[in-house]
Amino acid sequence: MQYLQPWNELEEQEEQLRNQVNQLPAEQKKAYYKQQSTQLKDPDTYASLNWLFLGGFHHLYLKKYRLFAIEFICLVISITGLCLGYHQAVYLLLAIAIYELPQLFFSQKIARQYNYKISEKIFTELAN
Repeated sequence: MQYLQPWNELEEQEEQLRNQVNQLPAEQKKAYYKQQSTQLKDPDTYASLNWLFLGGFHHLYLKKYRLFAIEFICLVISITGLCLGYHQAVYLLLAIAIYELPQLFFSQKIARQYNYKISEKIFTELAN
């Protein structure tokens, strides 16, 4: 994900894709919107998951299963380590927090970029 991609650039990409979709024949356009409605993710839901839950559960929402597994395992290891008296485990917990901060603050953009990529993939499949 490009956290620093300007909003207007993302909006321009989305607008170009909408214009391309509008040029499709009616049947293809209908198929595009039908597929899109089942695959797109709500940016607000993603942002809420990002704010409310620890352990990377927001990655599940965007189907990033490997990233979720890694982050969740690291969280479990760090909490277990702290409970067992290994104070160095706090560094792993801090690393997770530092990794999560950009995702927390750019969650709306991340979800919109995900939706754009999905929409672009659907368009490419239907246009060919």
